[in-house]
Amino acid sequence: MNYRYTKLFIAAAVAAVLGGCSTSSDSGNSKKLVVSSMKCEFVPDGDTAYFYGQGLDAVQQVIFPTSNLNAEVLTAVSDSVLPVVVPKGAGSGKIGFVTLNDTVYTNFVFRDSRNIIVDFDSRLATWGGYDPYGDEGETIESVMSGDSVVKLPAKLLEGCSDSYGLLYGRYSRSWDMMQSLWIQYVGNPGEGGRGIKSVAGPFEGYPISQLAFKFEVYVPEAAPYKSIRAEIFFGPADAPDKHGRDRSPIYFWTPFQETGSFHTDGWQTVTIPLTAFTHGIHSDAEKFPTPVELNKAVNFTFVLFGDAEMANSPEILMGVDNFRIVPIED
Repeated sequence: MNYRYTKLFIAAAVAAVLGGCSTSSDSGNSKKLVVSSMKCEFVPDGDTAYFYGQGLDAVQQVIFPTSNLNAEVLTAVSDSVLPVVVPKGAGSGKIGFVTLNDTVYTNFVFRDSRNIIVDFDSRLATWGGYDPYGDEGETIESVMSGDSVVKLPAKLLEGCSDSYGLLYGRYSRSWDMMQSLWIQYVGNPGEGGRGIKSVAGPFEGYPISQLAFKFEVYVPEAAPYKSIRAEIFFGPADAPDKHGRDRSPIYFWTPFQETGSFHTDGWQTVTIPLTAFTHGIHSDAEKFPTPVELNKAVNFTFVLFGDAEMANSPEILMGVDNFRIVPIED
């Protein structure tokens, strides 16, 4: 079985709900400048980032963190959509937007690495997914899954932040956690973790109303798997099954219910408030009796799970990266 955790790769996708940003007061009769979100918060240097808000067609300068690097501001798509080329050497931090009369900074942090749980580079998954590359960076054409040889896609996706996790295969066993469609982090150092401590890291003391779970995702083609959701949850250290799905509230990630599919246009950032983790395991309508308890949330699971379309099991291809818990606004 060929699971490599030093360089897990993946490609994936979906609709994204992103972080917010600070706004300033009105200047004269001009429309207030608001930068509300970013399509993907981990855009590589030289690629185009898309920002959403209002008054963006008046932006003259965009300043990225690290040495006040100015970006190339492209022609605004509209008042509410602004494309910007990320400058070489951009770092992590807030991004500034300048008009003739106004300046605002985002309340979300670009390339926010303050509390990464799994990024498939320096912070690795414990189990699950595929690594489509060899130790020297060469493409691997197939992997073993049980007794079967699984062919990898002919053209792999480019990452948004170095290595990424690849969830790939056919979901053919209903309500089964298949390793190829499962990313898991277990805090126990003996199982690859960084210690029995909260996945909230330095934000453990924050109210959950102020925190969000974020990740980047890429699904390259319109996804036919509309009965299969992603379940996300944080389990306690002493869960006998490692993941603790029955002992922590779950978030059902089902973007196809709003958009018709899992498909995304490239990498997108997904933002889920921790207060939205509410589900139990016995029925879709069941609510877990308590909110996320950060002092007990040590393990982390992201799994594709649900009713398999047994007669015509769909092939799943999803990339994910940079699982993290950070403040909703900074």
